[in-house]
Amino acid sequence: MAAVKNLKFRFLLLFVFVLLSNQSQHLQASPWAIPGNLILRHDIQVLVDSGVINIPMTTWPLAWGDIAYNLSKTEQEMTSFELASFQRIKEALLEEEIGGISANTSLKFAKNPETVTSFNDSVGARSEIEGESTYLGKNFAINLHVKKKGGETLFDESYIAVALGDYSISLGSKKNWWGPGWGGSLILSTNANPISGISIERNFSDPFESKLLNWIGPWDLSLLLGELEHSRTRSDALFFGMRIGSRPLTNLEIGFSKTSLFCGENRPCGFSSFSDMLLDKTDSGYNLSGFDFRSSHHIKNFPFVLYGQIIGEGISDNHLGLFGLETWGPIYDFGQLESYRVFLEAASTSCEFYNNDASKYGCAYHDSLYPDGYRYEGLNIGHSADGDALVLTLGGIIVAQNSQLIKSSLSLGKLNRGSNNQYQVVQNNSDFFKFDLGYEFDLFWFDIPLGSFDVGLGLDVMKDKVNNTTQKDPRIYVSYSNSLDFNPKKVRDYSEYLALIEVSEDEGIDAEETSETVIQAIDFVIIGELDLSELISLIDQVTFKRNPYSEIRNNAESSKTNVLRKQSMDNDLNFGMLLAGGEYDLTEIMLQLDQTIDKRN
Repeated sequence: MAAVKNLKFRFLLLFVFVLLSNQSQHLQASPWAIPGNLILRHDIQVLVDSGVINIPMTTWPLAWGDIAYNLSKTEQEMTSFELASFQRIKEALLEEEIGGISANTSLKFAKNPETVTSFNDSVGARSEIEGESTYLGKNFAINLHVKKKGGETLFDESYIAVALGDYSISLGSKKNWWGPGWGGSLILSTNANPISGISIERNFSDPFESKLLNWIGPWDLSLLLGELEHSRTRSDALFFGMRIGSRPLTNLEIGFSKTSLFCGENRPCGFSSFSDMLLDKTDSGYNLSGFDFRSSHHIKNFPFVLYGQIIGEGISDNHLGLFGLETWGPIYDFGQLESYRVFLEAASTSCEFYNNDASKYGCAYHDSLYPDGYRYEGLNIGHSADGDALVLTLGGIIVAQNSQLIKSSLSLGKLNRGSNNQYQVVQNNSDFFKFDLGYEFDLFWFDIPLGSFDVGLGLDVMKDKVNNTTQKDPRIYVSYSNSLDFNPKKVRDYSEYLALIEVSEDEGIDAEETSETVIQAIDFVIIGELDLSELISLIDQVTFKRNPYSEIRNNAESSKTNVLRKQSMDNDLNFGMLLAGGEYDLTEIMLQLDQTIDKRN
């Protein structure tokens, strides 16, 4: 009892210390946008689907530099809905410019944590304490992440990274999510702890300059080679992952992924075994490969996306399938609510997902060469529902002002349909029901930021069809995080990208980009040769471009602008007087010019 009180006292002291020591609300600086942030993924996806930017979105983490660089290249007009997403991304980018040493602390508590997880960064244990310290330089980053979870001390998500031109190389581990799904990924998700090793990612997704390969469009590349835990039945096994994603069309993204378990105790491990694994040769390891797609469309201003992922053992055998439908849009006339996103996703993790055949149970995520299966530290590297599952998920988010987030999901289906003991989510064939409702927000005391909170509740229901028993697990969780910068300084140049497309918050829907006419000294040579009538016409053009009505704010104002365009000085000024030749009254000309400008302003 005394130990419990002592532990609670330590938690309280740590919480108070974080509150008192906080000086900023910067996100934890990183070269990448890490999977788990629902608002960030929603905002970037809004700009991608609307054509504002064109980058691959289904390979996480995303490079911050690629996001900023592609934003700087856009010439797309933005609606107020898209502009809101842009502003949030811009704020995140400006925060990611801050380098030097920073620290982050997280406290998480949950009753009955989630068993089947998703893209959302959820609480994975009854209690978690996380501490993170980061050094971020222009081309170099070090991250030390310590997590106290379930009596274990873990150093997951710690890494050293360096940027070399178009690529970055990192040593350590970080979260990965490969695929278009929101509810799960069949090949690599955040369900298991990240695998430590060496990884290579492309920093910028620019297309090939060659005409032969330019049709591929923007593309990215991720490579991962890591070592699995030593406690496995076959120790010293290695994990390899490779993914290429591209956007050959502005509304289509495709990805190709390959992962493998190879090497290990009493297994060949060398260059030849590595090449055999890449070629999917028999008994070269446990190999998964496949493709995914995400296709966006609009029907009468109604946006929607069709996406899917098919993964097989090798190229042609035992396919698993995941398919989904997604839509999004602005929210009007509901106070502080800004936008929403809703998805419906179905996943089948049995071999030959299209064939409801019990003979295919016990096949997925399993291989006799590696008895522990496609898992790392007991959790599936792919879909969190593990093998032989059939899951249907309806989920959605609502984004409100000040980056508030309301999130909810409803899942139902069947788990471990073949009651195979290698699947560890449930022991027997079970009907599954899951509901979650959460709220994320930042807390302030006057203008002093106190940190970010994520609170929620849920319910898991498991009905064991073998033993005819039902287990209900109500869930409640609280997550708190806060960050602190020590001697912060700007080390990245994301603001230089953003300066090229600086957009005022006051600009309205479909704001017309107008550039102010700038007259340089050299232009006066030309002006001096102009006839007075030509000079006044030039003044007319400059005046119109500088007129505040040149910014189109809505359809009604657009019609006003069209009227103003017709109210040229050609109609208001007596040009006959100017073209008569000989002498003319300059006073009269200037008076009429002054009157015309006054009317137009």
